Amino acid sequence: MQYPVGCAFNPDTMRNEMVSFFEVALSPFAISKFCHTVTSAWVVGAVFCVGVCSWYMMKRREPRLSIESIKIGAAVGLVASLLAAATGHKSAQDVAAVQPMKLAAMEALYDGGTDIGLKVVEGIEVPYALSFMATDDIHGYVPGVNNILNGYTTPDGKVELPVEEKMARGRKAIEALAAYRKAKQEAAEDSVINKQLAILNENMPYFGYGYIRDKQEVVPPIAVNFWAFRIMVGLGSLFILFFAVVLAGSYGWPKCLWRDRTITGLPKWHYAVAIALIPLAYIASESGWLVAEFGRQPWTIQDMLPTWAAVSDLQSSSVMITFFLFLILFTTMLAVEINILFKQIKKGPEFK
Repeated sequence: MQYPVGCAFNPDTMRNEMVSFFEVALSPFAISKFCHTVTSAWVVGAVFCVGVCSWYMMKRREPRLSIESIKIGAAVGLVASLLAAATGHKSAQDVAAVQPMKLAAMEALYDGGTDIGLKVVEGIEVPYALSFMATDDIHGYVPGVNNILNGYTTPDGKVELPVEEKMARGRKAIEALAAYRKAKQEAAEDSVINKQLAILNENMPYFGYGYIRDKQEVVPPIAVNFWAFRIMVGLGSLFILFFAVVLAGSYGWPKCLWRDRTITGLPKWHYAVAIALIPLAYIASESGWLVAEFGRQPWTIQDMLPTWAAVSDLQSSSVMITFFLFLILFTTMLAVEINILFKQIKKGPEFK
């Protein structure tokens, strides 16, 4: 949906049909997203493990189990956090290549260029960092929202059309599709059919833009993307530091920093911090999801199908009933799961 590959539009069936299974399965964009999601889930699990064991230590319960679990959880968490950062960097490069508007929204970057810094917050930025994140080159070119709307040419000569021209070509594709199908139904001459098919194929990369009414509609919600991205990256950086400190403290290194330490080698206040980080791990994970989904707006399928054109013949009442059924079901499951977790944590492990 965010980077459709391995498929071709069939004007006779009105469907995108898969033409290459391996191109779909081995899409670099999909692989980066998968690896980033999995490693992020490992981080959540590690934070949860260390936090629960820290609660046991505060209650002076299960010290042996807690100590070893904290060490293992911190080790896994540190590796997973670093892997999540690496896969996130690769994912950002993929976004820069195929979804430049999403990257511009994530950075609230309106006017791009070379040597672009990464904003921490408004007025504070890391020099050259965004250029490096997007291109692996501190002098790399990164387009902004206005560049993408009005068209731009990269330093290496790549030309990106203005959105209004894409809209015009998209409308040509839609008109050619209608003319092609009409000609097929009326059994017109092959030359007529092939002419419309050629126009359709030429403009097909811009098909979705034919549904855009105003060029500003291709700009995703900037505030949501900007802050969700910073929450994700900020908490991810915090987890790297957190796991490194936990791992060092668990082994009592360096000695001069841990003179007043508990049996795990950690200061007592650290247990409270570990517990407090549990909900933040889930917030970081959900923030990444917000960036992925809000960032691709207004597209259901990138450049091919905007959300308002992705309609079905289902009745609105059917959609509402299904929504509320799922809302009730998953809310109930969440409440039951949280209840089970609290009971099991309170009960503690059973040794045989």
